[in-house]
Amino acid sequence: MPSMEDRIAALERKVAALELRRMYDEKKAEEATPAAQAYNLRELNENITILPGVASNQGGDIKTIKEVMSSIKDRLERLETKFDEQTALLTQILARLPDKPQH
Repeated sequence: MPSMEDRIAALERKVAALELRRMYDEKKAEEATPAAQAYNLRELNENITILPGVASNQGGDIKTIKEVMSSIKDRLERLETKFDEQTALLTQILARLPDKPQH
């Protein structure tokens, strides 16, 4: 039975061979791909890599917008209450005034 060192060495050789094969296959695929298509693939890969960060930032922006909208809604409700109070006060004042002005 092989020793642990022999087994690790054999495994390392196999991993290295697989890595070399992967690199060879990638090189062949790159050579077989037209330059414009390869450029488009690289650009697509970059954009896909960037996309989660952009989505995360937009999620934060949406959260901020929701918080601001909630604050605006609260302020608007307070203004509506004040407006209603002013309307009621004006109605009371107008009710106390005579219908026809006296000369």
